[in-house]
Amino acid sequence: MQEERKQFGFHKLEVGQKIRVFKTTWNDQNYYKFQVVQNNYDKTKSKFYIMLQFKKGVDVPNEQDIIVHQFVENLRENKNDKYNPIHYYQIIDFEEVESQEQIQRDAFDEYRENLDELDQVNIDDSFLD
Repeated sequence: MQEERKQFGFHKLEVGQKIRVFKTTWNDQNYYKFQVVQNNYDKTKSKFYIMLQFKKGVDVPNEQDIIVHQFVENLRENKNDKYNPIHYYQIIDFEEVESQEQIQRDAFDEYRENLDELDQVNIDDSFLD
């Protein structure tokens, strides 16, 4: 009986593409990846991840959306399988996209900081009468 092996299609990252970056920390080192969803002919979906690498000193939070402006496509040796190298993208220039939740949180924090004591209404028993 021959083992059926599923082959994933090759995904090309494009300049200006918006991707969601997932971050994993292991042994005090950060690893980044993004998810690719592939539609199969039998109307099912396959999900796989492609590794990302950023410049030294760049820290991207987990599940952060970014827009890629410049990148380099690289391969490196796979120690477990010498015939299948590890494919990854080295992100050189990118822009972080703020989520709507973060924008609302920042606006609320700014509102709270600029709120004067005169703007606040003190509610006591006489106010309810």
